Amino acid sequence: MTSADQLIASLQGTDINSFADEAERIRARDAVFEALRRIQSPWDIAWDHNWVSGAINASIKTLIDAGVFKKWAEAGGKAITCTRLAELTGADVLLIRRMMRAIAGQHLVTEVAQDTYERTPWAKALAEDASFAGMYGGFYHELNNPMFRTLPVYLKKTGFKNPTNVNDCNFQFWRGEGANMFQYVGTNPLLTSDFNDAMECHSKYNLTPWVDIYPTETAVAAARERSGSSPVVVVDVGGGKGHDLKKFLARHPDLPVGSLVLQDLPDILKGVPEDLEADGAIAVQPHDFFTPQPDSARGARIYFMHNVLHDWPDETARQILRALAPAMEKGYSRLLIHESLVSSEKPLSRVTVSDITMMACLAAAERSEEQWRELIASAGMRVVKIWRPVQSVESIIEAELA
Repeated sequence: MTSADQLIASLQGTDINSFADEAERIRARDAVFEALRRIQSPWDIAWDHNWVSGAINASIKTLIDAGVFKKWAEAGGKAITCTRLAELTGADVLLIRRMMRAIAGQHLVTEVAQDTYERTPWAKALAEDASFAGMYGGFYHELNNPMFRTLPVYLKKTGFKNPTNVNDCNFQFWRGEGANMFQYVGTNPLLTSDFNDAMECHSKYNLTPWVDIYPTETAVAAARERSGSSPVVVVDVGGGKGHDLKKFLARHPDLPVGSLVLQDLPDILKGVPEDLEADGAIAVQPHDFFTPQPDSARGARIYFMHNVLHDWPDETARQILRALAPAMEKGYSRLLIHESLVSSEKPLSRVTVSDITMMACLAAAERSEEQWRELIASAGMRVVKIWRPVQSVESIIEAELA
């Protein structure tokens, strides 16, 4: 048996369900990726970067728009021919065949007979998860793709300086002087919903849920001991569609009315599901986090910020923290910052990729533990503890007033 045969045999039957937990799956995935890089030639890698990524994203988006994945699911989700997919969607069968061949070549669907395909978990997710397809829409075409395309040109223009000014960075280089990324996201109809969907998917698939990292029962208990004070347990500052509060409510379903407050800009809150406030525990509150907290949100046990501060350079992030600090009650309120930490050695690739994304869009960055401690201290707070699970992209930094 050749070494190739041995390797292939050892991988047979391995899939997403082969591991004891998510940490083990991530370890295995990263090891397989490292091995792939050792096996690939320089040309293999360049081919992936410059041809495969663009061609496959274009194919996926076309198939999504044609309704292939949803119609496939509605037809029962079993093995299907391109002829049948064309009948179901009204698309040209030759076009469907070419697109399906392309994504099958990347093992996104499985060819089981000539011109016949089975779904993979990825293909099922495109049909079953309403937010999953959004990442291939406006989020990619209206934001990430142009940001990465213009970044090298912008950095060369600036003499290869590390960008630190959110008002004069790659985004303005692309959209023009005075442009603002968050305003663009909120007012671009091709992007707003897809951006929120992408953030929800990032939280759902890429991250360990915050309620599995931080002992949320301690927050609920502390709030209940303080009858007569603020009824608010958690204020989710810049919380998007409320996916993190929904996780908290699922863990603690018996919370009273108004216990959880979802805050974001009015344009972003347009994407919040209408039934989010149905049971009364979650209240939606438009708020600009550069301004002081409303009286109704003062004195909460937890102020939660998930992937908020990594959107801003240090000086701007400091302004956000200083605007929040007066609402916190010393000795009681906690600030939980759910963010990536850049390890000092061999940081996770998902963190370093996010770091370049922050640079491209906002002149911002992912931060090391030392950088987080310095930023938090500069806003009059101190770090109580860093909750950092093994192999997790993000940690929770727990802070209080100094």
